[in-house]
Amino acid sequence: MSDQPLTEAEIELALSDLPGWSHIGDRLEQTWTFGGHLQALAAATAVGFLNEQRDHHADLTINYNRLRVSTTTHSAGNKVSAKDTDLARAVSDLLA
Repeated sequence: MSDQPLTEAEIELALSDLPGWSHIGDRLEQTWTFGGHLQALAAATAVGFLNEQRDHHADLTINYNRLRVSTTTHSAGNKVSAKDTDLARAVSDLLA
């Protein structure tokens, strides 16, 4: 998987296949809402294990029953790369 930053057109194309994800600054982000805090915490833990498996670590923020996942590629100068779109797809599949 390439560490090269994606162009705006490549990011927009990827987002067309990533419902709920947004391109904010130099990151891809999505927020999920769960039935309560423990469900959000369990989802964050599952995403954390997925991050470890892929050796690409998204930022995870829990606010009571919400989990925000935000990803960028540090080795690409903190820009969105194919690693981020791939991780976003995997997180969406996991939390579907």
